[in-house]
Amino acid sequence: MKKTLFVAALLLGGCASHPQSLILAPTEPMPSMNAASTTSVALSSVDHRTDTFLVRIQEGDGPAQLINASSNPRALLESGLRDGLAHQGYAMSTQGQVRIALTLEELRVDVDQGTVRHTASSSAIASLVVDKGDRQLVKRYQARGELKGVLKVESSVLEREVNDRLNQLLNSMLNDPELHQFIQ
Repeated sequence: MKKTLFVAALLLGGCASHPQSLILAPTEPMPSMNAASTTSVALSSVDHRTDTFLVRIQEGDGPAQLINASSNPRALLESGLRDGLAHQGYAMSTQGQVRIALTLEELRVDVDQGTVRHTASSSAIASLVVDKGDRQLVKRYQARGELKGVLKVESSVLEREVNDRLNQLLNSMLNDPELHQFIQ
């Protein structure tokens, strides 16, 4: 009897559906560098991702399940970068001496869902174009990750994976010595 209940619970758990959207909440970045001056910085951003979904779950030969974000990942990335730069001592302004254009190029998790296990790879790519007078700096940042697990992938695991990639991007940008040297 117990064995039958266990098998039934396992089968029902395997039929659980995934959410239609993920909650994005990257942690506050931990910049290790501080501005040597209170340079004013204007920040703008655009989303140039070719796919607007965050997660693609492929199970067998069937159609992929696509999961979106509950909030705008470009806006979250911009907000995190703005807050981090302000925390480092830069004066954030709409008419800054330095203009930074943030482009979100990719943010995605691809999941290969099997019957008893799943594997996933995640990728986030963003670029910064920094203009200061007649000089320009272009930087590209990438964050990648992989995960493996048993049974169906859980939404909390997917949320953590996407948030980890956003955190990696933010920390790479905020702790980039070349970027800070150029701004100052």
